[in-house]
Formats: sequence, structure tokens, C-alpha cells
Amino acid sequence: MLNKLGKKSGLLIWALALAVALSACTSSGGKDKSGLNSLDREDKGSLKVAYFNEEAFYMQYGNAFQAMFPNIQLEVISTESVFNAEVPVAEMEKLVKEQQPDALYLTEEQYAELAGKGLLYDLDAVVKQDEFDLDSFHPSVIELLKARGAGKLYGLSPSFSTQALYYNKDMFDKYGIPYPTDGMSWEEVMQLAARFPVKKDGDDALLGLSQSTQTTNPFDLIRAIGEAKGLTYADADAGTVSIESPEWKSIFQSVIDGYKSGSISMPSDSGGGAGGGVMRSMGGKMAITFGPDSMKFMSGKAAMTIDGSMLMNMLGMEKKMGSAGAISSEKSTSSSSAGGKPMKSPFKNINWDVVTVPVDPSQPDVTGSMSLNSVFSINASSENLSAAWEFLKYVNGEQLAKTSTKSSPELSARTAFKNDADGKNIDAFYKLKANSQTLLQTLPEGFADDFSKLAGERIKQVVTGSTTLDEALKQIQTKGQLLLTEASAKAKAGQE
Repeated sequence: MLNKLGKKSGLLIWALALAVALSACTSSGGKDKSGLNSLDREDKGSLKVAYFNEEAFYMQYGNAFQAMFPNIQLEVISTESVFNAEVPVAEMEKLVKEQQPDALYLTEEQYAELAGKGLLYDLDAVVKQDEFDLDSFHPSVIELLKARGAGKLYGLSPSFSTQALYYNKDMFDKYGIPYPTDGMSWEEVMQLAARFPVKKDGDDALLGLSQSTQTTNPFDLIRAIGEAKGLTYADADAGTVSIESPEWKSIFQSVIDGYKSGSISMPSDSGGGAGGGVMRSMGGKMAITFGPDSMKFMSGKAAMTIDGSMLMNMLGMEKKMGSAGAISSEKSTSSSSAGGKPMKSPFKNINWDVVTVPVDPSQPDVTGSMSLNSVFSINASSENLSAAWEFLKYVNGEQLAKTSTKSSPELSARTAFKNDADGKNIDAFYKLKANSQTLLQTLPEGFADDFSKLAGERIKQVVTGSTTLDEALKQIQTKGQLLLTEASAKAKAGQE
């Protein structure tokens, strides 16, 4: 299942914040067998691109593409309002029909929806005839794109998101605990976390396992473990919720025991980004938000954490930014200025590495945490197909992948251009395949968020002792079923 909030926030931060050092490349003229013209540098034309923000577009893609094809007139249609809309998928469909962009920058969900409605151009023929090398991409990226397109390829993604298990090597050495390894089960990781001497409060606080920087709900970890085991808590087609089962209860019990003991961090309602500060650089244009939850591993107070590739950049941020970096507190106090007060950096120079995210022994080579950050597609009704295809080739090409290796926090979909991580086990992000069963599960709009909120509230009650686990599961099952019924009815009504 997609983590909408985490993907969206990370996507927009870096789309606006990071300018990739781009250089020009050449293309050959002529006409391929698909009927699309391969553009020469001197060819004239126009290209309308739907992208989140015009400034970010030109920094990341537009300036370099314009240098390659100076006679192609670019126009950017801002989709910022779409991403901020209550129902982004529907708003994007409306924008495509009304504005008729040639090329589109989409989320994975928008891509699937627009492909299903016949609004995107089928790339299979042109990829084959143009000999665009798909074999150099992570297999699961192409698999996900085709699965979301009902077997057809309607877009390309230059990057993807997944998670890995970060660990503090010095902390493991200090307590004589063996390092985690690739392919460990969730049970093994939680057992490792429980071996550390828990100290919940104070400057010497210590956790075995802290949650992701994007985690806001105590149910997230339970869901991740269940999905790794192939469990589902709801079936939209059958219209049933099935959380009150022995398998789910066992997972709830293990995680709740960790919350109670303190070996696993209990995420705050505001997640990793609140109550902390913002690191700024590049003249104030780059901002990395961090808070108490996300800082636990970065400040050396947690032995392990499960997170995405962006954490790699945050761990070395102070060193990378040097004197240009500044830490600002954004706590809401009467004494704080609008820009926040400078404070001492909370980050430590941690001796860290990564291994694959925990898996289930029955499916040791798959993960349910993989998703596509951004998908670039062509409007099926575009009258500028040749220019749009040249743009997609550039955005997803080897040259840009190579230049992005050291400048982007995202994981390159091209496996030959993995991030430069100073000798860290970057392969941990690439070893596992996408778990299609989990990732392609569809639930009614809004249901997953409502269910997570319900489950999270009941989990907290069990942790505090105000209710039992059996009673909590019963309530989650009963109220969750009502939520699914209501969400399904609403979705059906919207389709009529």
C-alpha cells in the first residue's frame, strides 16, 4: 500500500529544493518506425509540460532540455493546486482534459488512474522501435509501471522509493550485539532491538528501533509487518475487514510489547517533522525539516531505524553543508522570531550502514515498501508527440541519471547509477523486488487513512493499559468494517 503522505512530502520538498547539475546531449534526426519524428537540434516545435512548479521544472529539467532543443518552445502548466487538492487524482484528470499538456509529471496513483481511462500514450511501440533500453532499469520499476497500466507501459520513472534498515555500528559494538544482516525477519530485528538497555528519557535516552521520519501512526509498523507476511486487513472487492485474526493479533502483540518496553519508539502524532527545526542552505532555498522522532537515530539515541534514502543525505547533512548550513528552531514559542532561533546542530557523526528492510521468511526476496516517486507520461491526445517523447527520453536517460547520482536523494531507477553513499551498502535498497500483491491492492478513497487513525488510537490505549488487546482488536474490526462499507458506498456513488 502506498504511503501517500510520506511520498508526497518527500517528492515536493526535493522537487522544489534541489537543482540537478544538468548538461546537454544530442539526438539523431529522422523518423522511426512508430511514426514519431526524432528531433534534431534545429527542429522547431512546442512542448507543454504539466509539472508541480515552473521554477523547479526549469532547474531540474527545462534549462538543459532547452539547451538540447533551443527551437522547441516550452510551456509549463503548474500542477501545484492539483497536489494540494483534496482529491488529487480527479483534479489531475480535469487538468489534462482542460489544459491538454503534452507531457505530464504524475504520482503513481495519478498514473494508474489516467492510464485506466485511456488518457496516456502507450509507450510500448516507441520504446521498442527507438531501442530505448528498459533492461538497465530496476526490474521492479518497469514491473510496477506495467502493472499500474494493466500490462501496458504508459510512462517512465527515473527514480523510486523504498526503505532499508539503518543501524549505528558503534552502538552495536558498545553493547556487543551482532550487526543486522540482509534478509532478516521482522521478528529477528525486534529481538535485536530488545537487546539494548532501554533508557526512555533524558540526555542518555536509548532505543533499540526508532520509526521512520515520516511515521505518524503506531499502526504503520504493524501494517508493514503484516503486509510482509502477505496479510491484508481489508478486501475492497469482498467488502470485508479481517484484522481480528490470530495472525494479526500476534503482530500487534509483538509491536505493542516493544512500545511498552521502549525498545521500539512510539511515533508522535506529528511524526518526524514537528517540534524540531529546519536546516537551511543554498541561500535559504533548501530546507530539511526534522523533529524529535526523526532525530532519534540521527542524534545517536537509537540503534536502528527503518527509513528511505533521504535519511542518508540527512545523516551527512551538516558535514556536506559546512559553514553554509544553519540550524533554525521552529518551535512555536512567544520568544521565537518568524525565522526561528539558531541552535546547536543536533546531528552526530554516526558510524552507520544499512541492510535490507526486514522480510518474511516465506517471501525473502520481496518488499512492500517500494513505490514510484514520479512518473513521466505523454498525453494520448498530444499533437507534439515527438517533442514529448524526446523529453521523456531525456528525463529517464543515462546522462541525467549519471549527473543526479551525487546531487539527488532519490534512488535512481537505472541500477548502474546508484547513489554515492561513501561505501555504504547502497545495494540494500536494490536487492528486494516489489511485492505486487501488496503494492497493487486498492482500497476506497480515504479508507486507509481513516482505518489507520482508528487502529492507532486503539493501539495507544493498549499501550497505556486503558484497554486490552482483544478488546482493541474487536473495536478495530467492528468500526473498521463500518468505515469500509461507508467508503465503498461513497466511491460507488461517485462513479455513477
